[in-house]
Amino acid sequence: MNRIFNLELSPTLWRTCRVLAGATRLRLLRLVLAAPGATVTWLAEEAEISLSRASQELRRLQSRGLLRVARQGAFVRYAPEPDPLVPSARPLLAALKLTFALGKSAQDRKIQRQATGLSHPRRLLLLGELLDGPRTIPMLQAALSIPDDAVYRHLRLLEQGGWVRMKSGVVHVTRSSHPLRRCLTDLVKSNR
Repeated sequence: MNRIFNLELSPTLWRTCRVLAGATRLRLLRLVLAAPGATVTWLAEEAEISLSRASQELRRLQSRGLLRVARQGAFVRYAPEPDPLVPSARPLLAALKLTFALGKSAQDRKIQRQATGLSHPRRLLLLGELLDGPRTIPMLQAALSIPDDAVYRHLRLLEQGGWVRMKSGVVHVTRSSHPLRRCLTDLVKSNR
C-alpha cells in the first residue's frame, strides 16, 4: 500500500526530531522547564557553555515552537510555551515534560535515540508504513520506492532508536509506553 506522507508537517517533524537529538539542546530545554523565564546568560552558565552557543541552541528550540522568547531591555528570557502556529509543539512539549520527570541522563539518552530515529523524512515514511503492520524489506521498498541500501540504513537507525525490530526478514514496530514515543507515534499517524 503506497502512502504519501503529509509533506507540510513532515519536514517540521523530522527537523524537530533532529533538534531534539542534541544533548546540549536537551540540557537547555530541561533548564528552561525548571526555571521558566530564565535569561540566556543564566542558562549558559548552568549548562556550562558559551553565551553564543546557548543563544544559538535556544533559538533552534524556539524555531521548533517549543520555547517562547521575550526581550526585556538587555535581557533575553526563554519560557516553555508552545507556539500556537506549530501544531506539533503543544503535544511534544507536554511529552517532553513528562519524560524529563522520569529522570535525567538515562531519559535524555533515550530521547536522543528516539529523536535520531525520526530525524529524516524517509524514516518517517518507513515508520508510517510499518504502523499499518509488519512488512518485509521488499514490501517496504515497493511501497515507498526507497533504494535497497537506504532502506537498510534507515531501518538500522529506527531499530537503534527503539522504533522497530527486525526478525526473520520481517520488520515490526515495537511497543512502548514512553511519553515521547507515544507522542511522536501519534504525530506520525495523524499526518499520513
